[in-house]
Amino acid sequence: MQKSLVIVVTGTSRGIGKGITNVLLQQTLDRPLVVYATSRSGANTEGEVANPNIIEYHKLDITDPASISSFFKRVRMGHGAADVLINNAAVSNDYRENPEYAAQTIRNNYVGTRDMCKAFLAQPDLRFGARIVNITSGLNGVSTYGTELQQKFRKASMIADIDDLATKYIEDTSSGPECQEAAGWGAKARSYKVSKALINTLTVVLAQQNPKVMINSCCPGWVDTEMGRQGQGRPPKTPEQGAQTAVRCAIGDLGPGGDKDGALGQDSDEVSGKFYENESIVVVGWGKSKLWLET
Repeated sequence: MQKSLVIVVTGTSRGIGKGITNVLLQQTLDRPLVVYATSRSGANTEGEVANPNIIEYHKLDITDPASISSFFKRVRMGHGAADVLINNAAVSNDYRENPEYAAQTIRNNYVGTRDMCKAFLAQPDLRFGARIVNITSGLNGVSTYGTELQQKFRKASMIADIDDLATKYIEDTSSGPECQEAAGWGAKARSYKVSKALINTLTVVLAQQNPKVMINSCCPGWVDTEMGRQGQGRPPKTPEQGAQTAVRCAIGDLGPGGDKDGALGQDSDEVSGKFYENESIVVVGWGKSKLWLET
């Protein structure tokens, strides 16, 4: 049997993160899966585990660089290096949006994801063909921003460019809703969508900088979770259904061969810097790829 495939998933105590770990652990592939299920609490969610897969629960605060460093040291001691990173941990403060909560959302969602990616890519034994999967949203296309911001998103070529966009959003939001809208970010609560737009841009930039790693983002759709229920109506998708696109991006065929059923555990086309989503947020499926910067 081949060496285990080591997968790190963040934000697994509930919702889509829990759904992702459940779907992963139920797979029976030609190599065992070792899934590190992480959250601030390190909660054991007691999912079903198909033999010979293994799950390990760990505490991890993605907003704390020391916590990230300590976690990856633990992975290195146990398995040498993680093969796949699924960045799922996120918060939404849209229901109570103000400048302070907007800044918190950006720090948690974008900065935390950025720092997790940096730590993963810095692993000494990172293998060729390793993968990063960033969970984002399809409801924040580049075209939803002002013309000047669209150009900045599309021209970003370094992480520093994305950091500047994040800082600018926080500054504009702190100056009041009129300033936020006039600057091209859109009206009302926008921090969750902006954080995901920053992560989509990060995905593209990191893919360009790291050609030996497959780095993609995906949208789970409208899922019946605590966050998903913040909107109007009842979300139609279960966490496991919402997890399908992320699981495909983690262990499936990223080319057209995975569009129908994910082709989990099979050989994959080398695809990086793409955004995967289904035809709509209510459709269940494994997603299809597109370039987010063209949306």
